[in-house]
Amino acid sequence: MDLIIFDKARNALEQAVSIDEVKQIRDKAEAMRLYIKQSGESLIMQNQCAEIKIRAERKAGEILQETVQHGGDRKSKYHHDTLIPKLNDMGVSRLQSSRWQQIASIPEDNFDTHIEEIKIKGEELTSKEFLSLAVNIKKERDRQARREKSAADAALVEPDDRIKVLHGDFREVLNEEVVPSDTVSLVLTDPMYGKDYLHLWDDLGKFASRILKPGHLLVAYTGQMYLPQVINSLEKHLKYVWTAGIKYSVANAIFPLQINNYLKLVLLFSKGDYTPTPNPYWFKDHIQGDAYQETKVESELQQGLHEFEYLIETFTNSGDLVCDPFLGTGTCVVAAKLKGRRFVGSEVLKERYDLTLSRILQTSSEGPEKNIHGNAD
Repeated sequence: MDLIIFDKARNALEQAVSIDEVKQIRDKAEAMRLYIKQSGESLIMQNQCAEIKIRAERKAGEILQETVQHGGDRKSKYHHDTLIPKLNDMGVSRLQSSRWQQIASIPEDNFDTHIEEIKIKGEELTSKEFLSLAVNIKKERDRQARREKSAADAALVEPDDRIKVLHGDFREVLNEEVVPSDTVSLVLTDPMYGKDYLHLWDDLGKFASRILKPGHLLVAYTGQMYLPQVINSLEKHLKYVWTAGIKYSVANAIFPLQINNYLKLVLLFSKGDYTPTPNPYWFKDHIQGDAYQETKVESELQQGLHEFEYLIETFTNSGDLVCDPFLGTGTCVVAAKLKGRRFVGSEVLKERYDLTLSRILQTSSEGPEKNIHGNAD
């Protein structure tokens, strides 16, 4: 397909007003793409055809959206003086309709930019790429809407003697006045991973050694890549107790090492010799993680609520003080409130701090009489 034919196809697509017209352009472009690919022609020529095909699917999605929204009335720019046919009459399956409308939901600027980015990278243009883009854009829109609601909710949160959450760096805001020494029964946290954040583990160990009661635990999620450095940093201030694991059903791909990682490590360090909490629960060091879709609602870094509930219930008693200096989206404080514990923590990013306050506002205490140990392994 040379540039002249390509331009003619684009012009024809712009003039098309019916599903039949658009489908014909799409089907011709796809047939040409397959022919060019089988003939061993260049990726540039393949992508010219693929672009027409994907733009046609986007146009079809726009027409279908207009049909759904307006029922074919005269508000629709695709209105005809005939009855609006059903999908089967148009030769469109429900799956095609859904996918094409997803592609049509992508803002035009994002759509055009994504096409150019794929071309520049020298990659193959596919409809699948744009379906993924549509899903990601919708997720980000939903998250932005929740962020805006969280900011509004944050202003409604009243001071609570049992739950205290501060905005800022834990090394500054969680000082002696806010968290007196030897008062915390459990530090439960999920710090940032990666080489750039290794220095925080030394600060975390020092902080935990100050606020923890003697014999009590720091329980921290960690990745495996820099595990020796993490352990060395914590051992400067605390005593190693154990390493547990949380198993997930969805893998985290570690590309440099070609490892599909299903296991999140949880490190247990104590202030002095560890003294198990006087409750009836033995800690199970193999924990089944929460379902991926239920967990990663606000962020890909978010951890599971039930995991935190289990850890809090195992290592503390009702009314004990729990601390999380890396709150993120607030899972730890929600779990602490649900399990009837007192809480103090901090988050350095404002939008996540607001989200934490919003989640606090929407959380009701269950009380310590309920437990989840039967679901922990």
